[in-house]
Amino acid sequence: MRRFAKRIRQDELIKSGGIFLVGSLLVAILNYLYHIFMGRMLGPEEYGVLGSLFAIVYLVTFAGATFNKVISKFTAQLRGKGREAELKYLIINALHKISIFSSILFIIYLLFIPLIGKFMHLTNYTGLVIVGLIAFLSIISSIIIGALNGMQKFVWQNSLSLITTSLKLGVAILLVYLGFKSSGALVGIVIGILATLIIGFWPLKNELTSKYSTKIRTSRVYFYAIPVLIASVLPIIAITLDQVLVKHFFTSIEAGLYAAAGNIAKIIWFGSGFLVSAIFPKIVSRKAQGKDTSKLLIKSLIYTAFFVLVGVGILSATPRLIVLGMYGADYLNIVPIVGLFGLALGVFSINQILITYNLAMEKYGFLWIILSGLILQIIGIVLFHSVLSDIIKILLLSQILIMSGMLIHNRKEFSINGN
Repeated sequence: MRRFAKRIRQDELIKSGGIFLVGSLLVAILNYLYHIFMGRMLGPEEYGVLGSLFAIVYLVTFAGATFNKVISKFTAQLRGKGREAELKYLIINALHKISIFSSILFIIYLLFIPLIGKFMHLTNYTGLVIVGLIAFLSIISSIIIGALNGMQKFVWQNSLSLITTSLKLGVAILLVYLGFKSSGALVGIVIGILATLIIGFWPLKNELTSKYSTKIRTSRVYFYAIPVLIASVLPIIAITLDQVLVKHFFTSIEAGLYAAAGNIAKIIWFGSGFLVSAIFPKIVSRKAQGKDTSKLLIKSLIYTAFFVLVGVGILSATPRLIVLGMYGADYLNIVPIVGLFGLALGVFSINQILITYNLAMEKYGFLWIILSGLILQIIGIVLFHSVLSDIIKILLLSQILIMSGMLIHNRKEFSINGN
């Protein structure tokens, strides 16, 4: 028993994962306080508007994760080889080009706001404009976060997340209290991201202020970004498009109930997904050194599955208590669906481990699996949406199909029909 405990304490994945577990837990608590306050202060109807806007925020955030992972990968490689001058060029060049890229996207997005607002039955477009600003800032901040992740400065990375989330919560409560409704809730996110951009340069000061900067071939960086973008966007579409479609097919009150159920279910995702950021640079580093990576994948899946099972068990056993505690009596209609929703997002967490592993290993065949699952999900929701539980069942089924396909895709790592 002592030997096992010693091995656990010395496990590199456990140590790094522990930092992300603590950081993710604190961030998750703050995020849930945000949604609890917003749900109670806004009420189901206005919270339905915020929930539909948040679907776009999640999509944008994970699209920004593309640049996070790309910079993390190449930062880890350059850092591991002691090529500091090239590392400085990578970060500065990325910040310059991504700023231009995100500005262009922001302008294009503004042109489409009337169409998006019409589809989502929104009469006020202020929230959509703020979402665009969140997208602009998130993409730029992802460079900072990616560099910290690649250097394995996990404490700084998680500290920035805590600062961002704390400001989001405080500013949102103040502005919603002052009567700014869902727009005020979104402004809190803008303030939090701005803080990340300002503070995030401090832990990178040694790299960014070094005297020398050596150019590197950036074509490899951009080429790698394409599959990462697809792999980052497709899965998050699966758990955000449902909210947009619910806002389209159902009433605003039902959309608010669905958003509340989804945010409760995300406890499973946030609570079990803390290893995703920790394993990426480690797999990249091991691959570069020619070391075996399959054991790291298997351990990550086991740990994630354990947390998923525990979380789903708790959520399924006490749904009424959790709904009352978080959102109050106005949301009791979601009690029958939160456990099922939690299971769907638990499977999503497991899929995120598999996706992260394949991206780090530069194996892109899995993209077709995710795309197929997403297409089936969209078709299913469009055809079958009589009640809210139909949407969740389709989401769960699509995630199970994706997981099955991914496990087959990585069968060699599990020695299933492999060598």
